[in-house]
Amino acid sequence: MRLIDHLLHPGGHLRRPLPVATTMAGRLVQKRKTRQRGTSLIEFSIVAVPILLIGLGSVEIAQWFYVKQAVSIALLQAARAGITQHAKPQVMETAFEHALQPLYASPGHSSADRLQRALARRAQLTGGPAWQMEILNPTPAAFHDFADARLGLSRETGLTAINNNYQAEQDQRYRAQGRIQGLGPRSGLSIYQANVLALRVTYLHEPVLPGMKALMRQLSKQTGSYADQAMARGGYLPISQELELTMQSHPVDWPALGNQKIIRQQAYESIQGTSAPPSPCHGLWCLDMKPFSAGSLPADPASLPGTSLPETGNPADSVGNPLPGGETGGASPDPGIDDLAVTPDDPACGVTLCCVDG
Repeated sequence: MRLIDHLLHPGGHLRRPLPVATTMAGRLVQKRKTRQRGTSLIEFSIVAVPILLIGLGSVEIAQWFYVKQAVSIALLQAARAGITQHAKPQVMETAFEHALQPLYASPGHSSADRLQRALARRAQLTGGPAWQMEILNPTPAAFHDFADARLGLSRETGLTAINNNYQAEQDQRYRAQGRIQGLGPRSGLSIYQANVLALRVTYLHEPVLPGMKALMRQLSKQTGSYADQAMARGGYLPISQELELTMQSHPVDWPALGNQKIIRQQAYESIQGTSAPPSPCHGLWCLDMKPFSAGSLPADPASLPGTSLPETGNPADSVGNPLPGGETGGASPDPGIDDLAVTPDDPACGVTLCCVDG
């Protein structure tokens, strides 16, 4: 751009630009170009840095969700092994770590070896176990309330065990013995809740981005919990998952493992909460049920043709041992109370029994 003298000549012609003015215009343009150097770089940095951080954060979040899903599957596998193997800690530990191997798959090395090396490194950095699983239920109080010393498994191991068989009949007997709604005096749980395996696992996720471990150390809280210590010492991000499954075998109060990978909690509160009082009759069996009236049933059911009364003896478990409260031992119910009396608030109403008022 050149500075042009736009003043007209008295004759009407344009004046020719002066050489001095042209030189000054060139110097002015050169100064303006020098002042604008680096402007594009600054603008790019303002926009690119946040986009780069968001992209890196997305990679870290995606990796975290992937590991969380794998930990959830591993916890499910550990719980499945536990409910079928009497909640044995060694069985659950093996099943959990075996299910974590897909996280360390490699074409050149064994995934099991890579997993063990990673767990050993985390244990060395944190000063504790590489992961920790808590047995939330059954609690020690539940074992005290519902222990059955006549189980063959209890006699073989010398440990306390809860009977998993005939839970509805057990609940009826506990109610007949005077327990309010069949709940244990120490645990506050029913026989159904005592036969639920509840687990909580805390897995240490190693951040993939550089500098994230240092950030985790700065954000950690100075408490004595396992998760906070792992963040403060190793910079790992804890992933916590919980799961409840119904036991398919007799729960046993096994001793804790020496490596502290699986520990037992002293108290437990079911995630299902406390339900409202049930209706007098509910469930599929009560859809078309009509109340019984006087004279609708014979006074003696045995007088009906082809009718035989069932045996009222105490049922036996899978190893042939009678349940608690039978004639062979244990506390006996009040003679004035029917041994098989069912109240409308019985948990089996609508499931295996049809219950009505009256």
